[in-house]
Amino acid sequence: MSSSLYQALASAAEHASALTLRANLIPASALPEDKQLFVLPPTYAEIGHLASHVREDGTHQYILIESPQSWANRLEELLDRPEVGIGPMRISAGGRTLTVNELPHRVFDALLRDSEIGGLAFRATPLGQSLTEARADNATALLQSAPGTLLFGAWDSYAGARMGAAKWPAALSGQIMGFDALQTKKAGIRIDPMNIARDAVAGFKSESRAEVWTDDEAKAQKDSKGKPVALEKASEVGHGHILAELATKGAWVSRIELRSSLSLTRLRRYHFPVAGTVTAKADAAARTYLAALGLWLMHTRLTAGLELRAGAELDATQADFLVRTPLQDDTLLPITADSASTALAEAIASAKDAGFQFAGATQFTASARLEKLIQASEALST
Repeated sequence: MSSSLYQALASAAEHASALTLRANLIPASALPEDKQLFVLPPTYAEIGHLASHVREDGTHQYILIESPQSWANRLEELLDRPEVGIGPMRISAGGRTLTVNELPHRVFDALLRDSEIGGLAFRATPLGQSLTEARADNATALLQSAPGTLLFGAWDSYAGARMGAAKWPAALSGQIMGFDALQTKKAGIRIDPMNIARDAVAGFKSESRAEVWTDDEAKAQKDSKGKPVALEKASEVGHGHILAELATKGAWVSRIELRSSLSLTRLRRYHFPVAGTVTAKADAAARTYLAALGLWLMHTRLTAGLELRAGAELDATQADFLVRTPLQDDTLLPITADSASTALAEAIASAKDAGFQFAGATQFTASARLEKLIQASEALST
């Protein structure tokens, strides 16, 4: 007999509009009774922290602590785990191995496009063709090999402006915000333990990445005119004092909240034919698998703790997983780590029973031109 969570997910996949997560978070340094919480939001170049307009009292209604893109990436990391039931596609390039779940454009990423197997380019392989040609009326290939594309979205931007290029909007999204935010100033300073003076350095930038700098002109980097690149101050090579600079860094907030949701309405726009035929059984099994996978991803990431960055290590003090159905009250979805894993395993079994064949791991290697590009880039950075 199926678990109660699996049954709830199967029903929701067919009738509900979304699975919604709301969680209250606190920093690792805070206590639940604290009235104000200090957190370090992400800092963006030329912008600083992203926040709503400042209010008369100097605070902001909200400040962004985790963007939707970053939240998606944190969930995607889990797609390589065996509980997902799918062996990820891997790419060996530049001495590294990456999975499709680490690529910013997912199945449409340039690294995957420029890789091959058996001398055949990714997009020319049967697997590559099925993934890049998948559409809403036939999303089976993505379900069986790269469900992250269905959950987090992707766009085949390299297909050019031709009509019908694949665009998969995100079904699973979320963000973390702090409320009633008062941004703070922070001064950074570095004290050199050897008390090296700013103007004491006399030398050149070195050609060797290991040395960084040199007093031997023959080993120095050369500028466009062939002259050695001289150092102007000790801080260029990590020595000397760095004086305090005042900058906006961090915020005090009244509460921190994670808001995440999986659109079941969007998943019902997709069909998943088996052997070329669309059936209600197969569609229901596919959507239930994606719902169970999305729920497992959110719960697993939340219970593991959220180490966003230094100063933003967050833990949940309370979380509600809800089923949202139009014109009805939200329904609380009781969930534990065991029940989430069990429901996902049941969804995998049901999908296989409906005829789906989940992929095993597939290894691609970088093409010769991609390896040359990587090597040329590394040479420029030395």
